[in-house]
Amino acid sequence: MHRLFRAAGGCVLAFLLVLGVVALLPHGVRDAVPDPVIGGAVLVLGGLMGVRRVVKGPR
Repeated sequence: MHRLFRAAGGCVLAFLLVLGVVALLPHGVRDAVPDPVIGGAVLVLGGLMGVRRVVKGPR
């Protein structure tokens, strides 16, 4: 259960990171990027963070 919460936390952190990056983009670029691309980036970043934690093991 602890791993599940940590993975969910990683996804939340990735989501906030991607939203911050998108907010910094110029308005024209922001409108050109489709929503599924942003969602895919969140899933990929969250998955990478989760895999990294599983590979490294607990602290």
